[in-house]
Amino acid sequence: MAERFRRRAADPLHWGSNPHPGSIGDYMVIRSSDIKEAIGDLIKVISALRRTSPDHRMSESQKEEIIKYLDSARSRLEKVREGMKS
Repeated sequence: MAERFRRRAADPLHWGSNPHPGSIGDYMVIRSSDIKEAIGDLIKVISALRRTSPDHRMSESQKEEIIKYLDSARSRLEKVREGMKS
């Protein structure tokens, strides 16, 4: 079994995969998904800004929508940042 894990660790196709539940690999997956979700939130902000182009005049509901996505991205990235500190 140990040989299988050594071979897997040497295989670039398996780098970043988690052979042991609860190991640091699980944590990396959580962190990367938070980053991907934050990027998704920022893409939604860009999309909302494009809808108001070229003068970017926004209704109150559009402003609230953008603020909601920015807050979501900030909280996800803050979680990642705190995880990096510990």
